[in-house]
Amino acid sequence: MINRLQNTGLSQQLAIVACILCLAVSLALVTLAAISSRHMQLQQQEDFGSALAHQIARRIGTALETGDLLGVSASLQHFVETSSAEEVAIFDVEGKALGQAGRTLGQHLEQYRAPVRIESDVAGEIVITLSTDEARAAHLRFVLSLLGLAVLLSLAVYGTSRRLSQRLASRLGGLSREITLDDEPETDNSGNEVNILARRIEALPMDLLRTRSDTNPREENYRTTAILYLHLTSLVDYVDTLDENSLHRYTDRLHQAVYAAAGFYGGELQVCRQFGLAVYFSDTTSAGSPAFRAASCAWLVGAVANELQQQMPLSMTIAMAVGQSELGVGDGLDIYPGLYMQHTLDELQAVCAKKPPKVLLSPGVCEDVDVAGRLQYQETEVNDYGMVESFAGPYQDLLERQLRLILNRLSDPARS
Repeated sequence: MINRLQNTGLSQQLAIVACILCLAVSLALVTLAAISSRHMQLQQQEDFGSALAHQIARRIGTALETGDLLGVSASLQHFVETSSAEEVAIFDVEGKALGQAGRTLGQHLEQYRAPVRIESDVAGEIVITLSTDEARAAHLRFVLSLLGLAVLLSLAVYGTSRRLSQRLASRLGGLSREITLDDEPETDNSGNEVNILARRIEALPMDLLRTRSDTNPREENYRTTAILYLHLTSLVDYVDTLDENSLHRYTDRLHQAVYAAAGFYGGELQVCRQFGLAVYFSDTTSAGSPAFRAASCAWLVGAVANELQQQMPLSMTIAMAVGQSELGVGDGLDIYPGLYMQHTLDELQAVCAKKPPKVLLSPGVCEDVDVAGRLQYQETEVNDYGMVESFAGPYQDLLERQLRLILNRLSDPARS
């Protein structure tokens, strides 16, 4: 039922919802009015019945004082004839009936009592019986009239809402027709207008209509970044000599070695030149400063390459240098850091083009506290760069363990 309602026209939906809400509110008000009117009716009946009982009690008290039982019976009969009481009876203090007049005929009866007094003494009790059939019928007619009014009001709301919502539905239908593509039918009168409009919007090439304007810089792109540049010396010679499949396997092996080493030190690997890779390190971690982590990663890449080329017929010579930039890599939202870093990459590329036998460190990297305290390097004549010689004992042991882990992984075909 709900799905069927969702697929109907918008005007029908809005009209039904408005009608249901109006009917619900109206029924709540009718219920409140019925309860309130019934309470007032019962209170009025109670007051009326008590007043009648006290009235006949005062009359009977005078006749009973003189012991005139015939007068009592006549008064009871007269009271029944002239009032709305169905039956009236008088009882003495012991509960013995002294007189009775009338007969109960109604289905819903209520009794009301009042004491009969002679001066200050209670001589008996008057009991009158009233029929509430007419009152109940009047109350029922009142409630039914309110229910009828609620239904009529709901129908009026339904008609008004449907007429007003038809204008909205027509407007939405016109909008959906305006954005209809050439390969879609021009008219689609089936289903809900909102659903039709949604389908038409989904069919539009929105990606081609949107423009990207958010180019706010990010803080992480403005931190000092260490750069490990790797010049793939052997790959330069193999590009023209190896077939496509062999070349792909060779570069994949290079990729695995560099990617695994960079993973130990949180490096971000990117291709920056035709035969050059760059691994970026930023933010000091428990493994050390960005410069020290770049140097450690470079040593690890070189050690893995030396081990691999002993197991394969091809050479895996890589020239590496570590530099430092005041800014990060940048991204599509902020190109300035990437542009700023290009001169550092050009410098590292020029240094690696001289094919140094070991990892070179720029003067800025050599001044890093972690680099100066954790590894030994030798000064060179290549732009005042330093050449890595060895690492301090615990860090060298760590690099050896990492080397074994990488070699074990690369030697397992299922894992690599």
